[in-house]
Amino acid sequence: MKKMERKYIPLARFFEACTQSTFTLTYDEIQNIMGHELPNAAYLNVSWWKKTKAPSTHFFAWINYDYYVTNVNLGHSVTYSCTEQDAISDAKPQNTYITRPIEANDARAYINLQEELFTQSSFCYYHPQERNLTVQQVRKTIADWRKDKTSTVLLCIYNGHFAGYAALLGNTASKTKHLAHVRIAIHKDFQQKGLATVLLKEAEKWARTNTISRLEASVTTTNTAAQHLFDKLNYVKEGTRTQAIKIDDQFVDEILYSKILK
Repeated sequence: MKKMERKYIPLARFFEACTQSTFTLTYDEIQNIMGHELPNAAYLNVSWWKKTKAPSTHFFAWINYDYYVTNVNLGHSVTYSCTEQDAISDAKPQNTYITRPIEANDARAYINLQEELFTQSSFCYYHPQERNLTVQQVRKTIADWRKDKTSTVLLCIYNGHFAGYAALLGNTASKTKHLAHVRIAIHKDFQQKGLATVLLKEAEKWARTNTISRLEASVTTTNTAAQHLFDKLNYVKEGTRTQAIKIDDQFVDEILYSKILK
């Protein structure tokens, strides 16, 4: 398999997961998948998309999986097909997703995704507009996470759109560096697709890679869907936090879950 620049690896994983013979992605969807901006040449020259020769390597993201660029609407969209014949299509990818660690370029999209989730679920700890995060703050936090390797956010990109995330919030203190708290959130438009399970499994994989051996989670007693998720993946109920959160002016208890990773 031919290698490419690191920033195109998530795009390659997307094409690896694709099953459609022809589909179109907008520039924004491509950048969402990548977590990086496309270079200026991608906006100025059709030839950048049509290249299949060195020293360029970006095209391996789709060529490696037998896709070709068959049509380009510069600055707007790109059509990919399993044949090299010219094809124009407005068909969108179906049920194709990847998960990847958050990048600095995701900061604004991550803030927007959180704000949407705050309006959709009463189980979130914040109300809309309550956090007041800035892009600069989020980018700095991401940089700190990369340095410490104890926390991260894993994003799920579904058909080129931000569908949800798993946040792992760890500790830098030596005595507690082995544990992290995990939170899962899925946008309402992408629920009932198994993405929460995928994200939690990816969170466990990331934790093991970064020598985190204990994951913890807090789930309200009224959030049966989340309870089912953690029960299914063999998390243990350790106890209950009484009146842990206030929802619609009513106190609600939280169940404490944990899992020791082997």
